[in-house]
Amino acid sequence: MRFVLLLFAALFALSGFAADTPADTPAAKKPARQAKSQNQLPDSVVGVPDEEYAKIRRALMMSYGNETISAARKRLAELKERTRFTTGRNEAEDLRLDFEKARDEMVKATLDSVLKIDPSINKDSVVFTLNAVEEATKKRGQEATQRAREKEAEEAKERKKSAPEAKPDTPGAKADESKPMTTAQLLADVEGVSPEDMKKFRVAALAAQKDPQVKELKAKQNEMRKQAEFASVDEKKNMRSDFEVLTADMRKANIAAIGKAAPSLAKETLEKIMEAIEERTKTAASKKATTKSTKTPLKPFPFGDKK
Repeated sequence: MRFVLLLFAALFALSGFAADTPADTPAAKKPARQAKSQNQLPDSVVGVPDEEYAKIRRALMMSYGNETISAARKRLAELKERTRFTTGRNEAEDLRLDFEKARDEMVKATLDSVLKIDPSINKDSVVFTLNAVEEATKKRGQEATQRAREKEAEEAKERKKSAPEAKPDTPGAKADESKPMTTAQLLADVEGVSPEDMKKFRVAALAAQKDPQVKELKAKQNEMRKQAEFASVDEKKNMRSDFEVLTADMRKANIAAIGKAAPSLAKETLEKIMEAIEERTKTAASKKATTKSTKTPLKPFPFGDKK
């Protein structure tokens, strides 16, 4: 996955170097933002004359609003979202191939746009420039990753040095029982469902989150949880039925949205996956509740202890 994310950063450099400078905006109105965009391009490119490079930079800036480039940029954004749901070597390899295809489409769209804007530009010079942008972005990404790792290691070292030694509440308790399930764990493979169907489901589950009805029910669910947080015991009991109805509606809306996003997915398969996810959610909630209940209660201060 590290290679895929690095490739994504390089691809987005090809599409985002002019994000702050649309073609129809005069450069003099926003000099600071334009400078930021220009900084994403190298000062010079080996094998490209300065005069030629100046024309390429101008054409790249003017290409940002190109319809084909915008479509390629949207495709890259979708692939980035897919990385959150990708599990296993096969899916990672499929995603890598999709990224490579998206890269080729982005490069072709950019090349065509630049040459259309200024036909006097040499095609090889544009290719050299795009390669230089990609290499520079990879290098910046590697340096940023290294700095983040060093900072994280230093902060962890400081926390360990200053924090007192933590003692477990109960002997042999697992440290990760109270942690919430990750998306990858929740959408892990389900027994009896093929990897291809699981892949379809994960992609469709991402698309379903944008469904208007799902978003509306999720907002309503969050609002009810906030109300329950400050409700009395009796009020919570009265709200239980509302929660159950809302949960059922949420399940139906999710199934409908996922089925719409993946019409080739059989209804029985979809139901089977949803049942497995619901079971995992219940199991995780049960473990969390058990962990809380097994914590050793505070011992009262021994006023007037008998001797």
